[in-house]
Amino acid sequence: MIYPLLKSSEKLLQKVQYWARLHRNRLGILAEYRSSSEVRLIPASQPPLLDADNLAGCTLSIRDNSLIIACAQTCAQIEDGVAEFLRKAKLIGPGRPTEEVVLFHRKNIRHAHEMGRPVSEDAKAKRRDRRDEAVADRPPARFASVLEAALAAEEATGSWLVLTDRAKKTAEESNYVDPDYVYQALVDLAHAARHNSDHQGLRMSWAAFLGERGSHDFVPNSSPDTIKRYPKEYHIRYQGEDRCIGAHIRQGNGSADECLRIYIVQPRKPGDPVIVGQIGAHLPITDRSH
Repeated sequence: MIYPLLKSSEKLLQKVQYWARLHRNRLGILAEYRSSSEVRLIPASQPPLLDADNLAGCTLSIRDNSLIIACAQTCAQIEDGVAEFLRKAKLIGPGRPTEEVVLFHRKNIRHAHEMGRPVSEDAKAKRRDRRDEAVADRPPARFASVLEAALAAEEATGSWLVLTDRAKKTAEESNYVDPDYVYQALVDLAHAARHNSDHQGLRMSWAAFLGERGSHDFVPNSSPDTIKRYPKEYHIRYQGEDRCIGAHIRQGNGSADECLRIYIVQPRKPGDPVIVGQIGAHLPITDRSH
């Protein structure tokens, strides 16, 4: 449904955050604040096998002077509850079906291939040039191995970064050429988790935040088909639960010394740490395995 805004979007988002906190325990609602104009609400009772995008829930997006609420059928009660709350606060007007408006497009899709389009050879060449320039300007290495860098990052970031046994094992096996980058990427992931907690959300997508923090190439989701085909590879066991590690930072392609992937479980809510599931090799995907 689409609802006209009667007051500022900032005031509306403050009320949405208040509603989410109010119902976090009573109704079991979890909220992910993705940007200054988008909130994802999901029931905490759902099995935590996938990230918020792959769980039934509601996405609240502000566009122009309207609030758009897109909900799965099983979560209609979330839309009913938050919409009624906002109407009583006189922040939104009567709703109408979203079929009457142009579809809303997520703003955190940063790369052409994430929209199903191939990446041009020119774009690939530019990436290689940037990587080569970064290598040429790199100071003497601080860490001798990927595992050493990962353990140092864990120690430096306290409770905001959790290295699983699988992450440590794959880091030990990795011969990625730039362990110093691994350290910085992990530290920046932990910083994102802490910022997410301190500010009750990043006020932007994780991809945008990490891109500004350290020019990291962060992918928030792996393909649902890939996760379904390789469930063991894309899930870890953490505190008695299966958790999806579809989100990842990536660097390079090809041989193991030039290719790095850091697969993580993103925080479900502000205050949760980043859980690292694998560091090093690229996990298999539907069109190839390597």
